Amino acid sequence: MKIKIASRSSKLALKQVEEFNKTFLIKEYDLIETSTRGDELSAKGETLFDKGNFVSDIENLILNDSVDVAIHSAKDMPAKETKGLKHFYFIENSKRMVNDLLIFRKDTEPNFKSEMKLGTSSLRRKMQAKFHLSATNIEPLNGNIDTRLKKLNDGQYDCIILAEAGLSRLDFLIKNQNYKRLNHVTCSGQGVLAVQWKEGNSVESIIKSSQIYKDMANLNNEINMERELLVKLNADCNSAISIFASGNYLSGEIYGVENFISFSGNNINEILENIHKNNGIKLLHEHN
Repeated sequence: MKIKIASRSSKLALKQVEEFNKTFLIKEYDLIETSTRGDELSAKGETLFDKGNFVSDIENLILNDSVDVAIHSAKDMPAKETKGLKHFYFIENSKRMVNDLLIFRKDTEPNFKSEMKLGTSSLRRKMQAKFHLSATNIEPLNGNIDTRLKKLNDGQYDCIILAEAGLSRLDFLIKNQNYKRLNHVTCSGQGVLAVQWKEGNSVESIIKSSQIYKDMANLNNEINMERELLVKLNADCNSAISIFASGNYLSGEIYGVENFISFSGNNINEILENIHKNNGIKLLHEHN
């Protein structure tokens, strides 16, 4: 069966399609490259926009049967599922790469100082840099990975924060860069890929008959648990929240403007109750 695959045209997006084809043993396919609203905003230098803009245009291609599947970075997908679409989460390696990296300019030692100019446009990363690194000079950063690293090494920033998984997928040789692996919890779906299709499309049989579908059952339970909490908090990939599920155990943090709270447990309702008790909802809304 020959399938049509939708993808953004960035190097990372196309690499993710390669990983899907390799993982699910797809031999015959047509690649439909597309530009999304998120790409257009990013190209204009915008930094403050809904990351769901990278996904929604491609979802429309699936819904109107222009393509069979799309491959996304799971962390960019809205927490609430789109009606009529189904998805499956997978990783290309045996271990999920969940960390962010603090990458320093080539001529800079990997010793962070609070006054360093740090580049990131993620609200969650901004607040983590403020609270966990005591950063005081955080500036917006946009563009693909190549562009961000070039801006760093051209001297526009002293350091930037990027996801380790994306760098790994593109085989970026950052051994020539000084960097530190950040150990705090990141966002839902970080390090994970998602294949998405229209309910009833015959491609579902290809996905469900693969060995990876069985192997990744636990991973899907974990990501769905993360997403369930986000939906109940009315939060999403743009919110100032970190979250990670391991087995049936959830942990994370919610960041306000001046302080943050931690949460953990294996019962979502109990976690929600504690978040409410500790003014976590108020902290989330401080960024609105």
